[in-house]
Amino acid sequence: MTDEPRAFPEDRIMLLVCLVMSGVVLSSAAVFPTRTIAFHVLGSPLGIDVSARWTLAGLLILLVAFGMDGLVRHISGHRRIDLRYSTTFWILPGLVTLAAATVVPRQFGSPSVWLGDIVLLGVLLSLVVVGECGTVRLDTPWYRTARLGLNIATYGAALALYAFIYSLQARSLISSTAVIVVTFPLALELLRSTEENLETTWLYAFVIAIVAGQVSWPLNALGLSALYGGALILLAFYTLTGLTQQHLAGRLNRSVAAEFGSVALVALAMIVAGIAATPEPTSVLDTAGDFAPEAYSTELEFGLVDAMGIPRVPVILYPPSPLRPFDPWSDLAGTDSTTVPEQPVPLIGPPPSPLRPILP
Repeated sequence: MTDEPRAFPEDRIMLLVCLVMSGVVLSSAAVFPTRTIAFHVLGSPLGIDVSARWTLAGLLILLVAFGMDGLVRHISGHRRIDLRYSTTFWILPGLVTLAAATVVPRQFGSPSVWLGDIVLLGVLLSLVVVGECGTVRLDTPWYRTARLGLNIATYGAALALYAFIYSLQARSLISSTAVIVVTFPLALELLRSTEENLETTWLYAFVIAIVAGQVSWPLNALGLSALYGGALILLAFYTLTGLTQQHLAGRLNRSVAAEFGSVALVALAMIVAGIAATPEPTSVLDTAGDFAPEAYSTELEFGLVDAMGIPRVPVILYPPSPLRPFDPWSDLAGTDSTTVPEQPVPLIGPPPSPLRPILP
């Protein structure tokens, strides 16, 4: 059944935002127990911290989802809307709610920062909800402005999520799966247009998510910073979603494809230039491969990762004392020579020379 479209529901939007932020404030003042669930995935041990705060965050996200569903039905004038279509309006408000429910309680010890985060995220949630409501109907006067703002917010959220996932340096099986999970709803948000193209939109969003996950797989072996790793995944996401949007709108041709390709190449060149300009960590070996005492710092950390994306293992090397010979077991373990560790620190290869440490 179809009703006439109704006026913009400012009061409902304000009520929804106030309810969500009130829940965030209450979660900040409460103390929740935490439980760790340990399990194994493909032989690798994993642990997940489960807290009642995460349960409350999930309830707040459900509140936003139900609120957005009611707003979409109210604005469109349709009592029945395909769930696959209305779901696309939950994505960005749900992400902002998740950020508020996880970030704000951590700042409770600093009142000024805590209050600033509440105001900032409350305003951001209001803008996102208003923008989503402005894109329900294509004949809305400020539809293009709302759509542009949502696109910028979506790409910003994608960069933040990609950088966070890449910074974890988890196994590629885990990180690539996480990239797929976050890319799929973000692609749905960008590709959403009308209720008539639901099957095609969901299919393309799924393909984009799979490709983004495959792009992130080899990037784990490069050991880049979180910003550059996330930017490379974002570049692939931007190019794929842009081309798909043009295809769904019937405007994809050679000139449009060349335009997106040119933008992607320029952005890739800028990212590569930034990576090349990043200073390398100082090595304890000079250019000839000999030990350089002046470059030997008190704690030198090397990031190790193999081709399968195994997390980096920090190895801290301590310089030998000038009053005693270099003992590889005690120095690498960070203990005194008179203290024998219960289990020696495993080394790769033969024991190091007193004058030249072996770098794993």
